[in-house]
Amino acid sequence: MTQLIDSYRRKIDYLRISVTDRCNFRCQYCMPEDIKFQDKSHILTLEEMLTFAEACLALGVTKVRVTGGEPLVRRGVVKFVGWLKELGFDEVTMTTNGYLLKENLEGLVEAGLDRINISLDTLQPEKFAFITRRNHFHRVWEAIMAALKTPLSPVKINAVAMRGINDDEIPEMARLTLRYPMHVRFIELMPLNGDTDGSRFRKLFVPGEEILERAQAELGELHPVEKEDPAAPADEFKFEGAPGTFGVITPVSDPFCARCSRLRLTADGKIHPCLLTDLDVDVKGAIRSEDPIPAIHEVLWHAARVKPAAGTALPEQSRRRTMSQIGG
Repeated sequence: MTQLIDSYRRKIDYLRISVTDRCNFRCQYCMPEDIKFQDKSHILTLEEMLTFAEACLALGVTKVRVTGGEPLVRRGVVKFVGWLKELGFDEVTMTTNGYLLKENLEGLVEAGLDRINISLDTLQPEKFAFITRRNHFHRVWEAIMAALKTPLSPVKINAVAMRGINDDEIPEMARLTLRYPMHVRFIELMPLNGDTDGSRFRKLFVPGEEILERAQAELGELHPVEKEDPAAPADEFKFEGAPGTFGVITPVSDPFCARCSRLRLTADGKIHPCLLTDLDVDVKGAIRSEDPIPAIHEVLWHAARVKPAAGTALPEQSRRRTMSQIGG
């Protein structure tokens, strides 16, 4: 098998597929309240996304994550997970806000989903409503508790740290790992055109090192956990005797570009080689061509060649796409 490798000798083995740009939340760091979604005619079908995934698999991509927007608002996405598993990927995972998760858990498990990441930035319902602009904390928490009772346990929890908003809950979020088999990871805020650009970004930003210090100050020493995947972005730790882990993802204060192994397919048919640039490579035409697999391979090799050594996480540089449009 030919392995997809970029210009900096990084092996590309991880694909993120954004199945939709739509979402039932309006998280402040992800999208503006009045965001305009793309017309559905511009969005790839799930079958077209599967064709792209098949082409990636043939070039050594072994892991695929289904994202959005919110992936569970896309009709047929549970079936899509099953298709990806049937193709032969080693690992098929999903990131969700949890709102529609509980009623889809059984189907996702049956489809073969290997792991679930659930976004949860706070344990306070009022604060949840402020951050997401939706009052659905209890529904999401119930979904998390339900997921812990399935083969998808342990569950990964993603939280975006924001100073003056939820940074006071860092120890409380870390304490979840002492009670439950949860992998709680705080992600540094990124300047990607939610409502957190420019000067507001600088006021809200909390570096990963501070997050770890504040957790340890209250709960004791954190012990490093060896990574199963050296390319994984999270630095993970464990409190003594904890069933879960606590970690940080630091794209701004300590970028992990040198070990980046991923490409992203946007819902409208673009390959997005780097989260922190506006670089897009159109692949929709190749997907819809008469002989799509070799056509997609040609575009994939081009995307690998132009994938930059590192992105730029500067709030002054406004991005054309919001986080929700890229898929995180």
